[in-house]
Amino acid sequence: MKISRSVFAVVCLGLVLLFAAQPARADKEWRSPLTLGEATEIPGMVLEPGQYVVKVVDTKETRKVVQFLSADETRVYATVMAIPDYRVTAGPGEFIYFQRAPGRPQALKTWFYPANNFGIEFVYPKETAVQIAEASRQPVYAAESAKPEAKEEVVAVTPEKKEVPVKVEAPPPPPPARPAPPEPAAPPPAPAPAPKTLPKTGSDLPLTALAGFAALGAGLGLRLLRRG
Repeated sequence: MKISRSVFAVVCLGLVLLFAAQPARADKEWRSPLTLGEATEIPGMVLEPGQYVVKVVDTKETRKVVQFLSADETRVYATVMAIPDYRVTAGPGEFIYFQRAPGRPQALKTWFYPANNFGIEFVYPKETAVQIAEASRQPVYAAESAKPEAKEEVVAVTPEKKEVPVKVEAPPPPPPARPAPPEPAAPPPAPAPAPKTLPKTGSDLPLTALAGFAALGAGLGLRLLRRG
């Protein structure tokens, strides 16, 4: 019996520690599965078709450090830099790609978190960013090396090869929820239906007494007529 109680106590303690540790992990790491049906370019390398996991190492930092891992998260393929992005309406998790450049693989542009307004846009090395911008006719975020640990200036490389400085800051908070409209006032209660018969307000006793007096008067009148 003592051994069973000890085992039970150890199991309970393990469950408590497990569930207590999960919120902290979820607060610092955002994950999403990524399935690639073809070779895909990410900052610094090209991923082969397959199953991957994309994870933000720490969501509290303004410049995001993002890892591309194997499906079982035992191997890190790349650690890259990204900056916050924002969409007005929250939706499912979504990966967005640049328009494909001729003779080049598709390139990953942004990733929005599932059921959230917030997401990230990836920062490419400048040389790669110029090529993607020219092919897609879209600006591409870039830094000199685009390494997460480097405090390099982030610019937007335009299709015309111009570099526009980008101020990296936290995205705006989601819009406040609209207050629910007030419930309509309840209609006043309907009046009670009128009774089909009027209630009696008195008894029959006065009528009975009146009839008695009438009978006495008739009897006295007959007696007087007989005497006369």
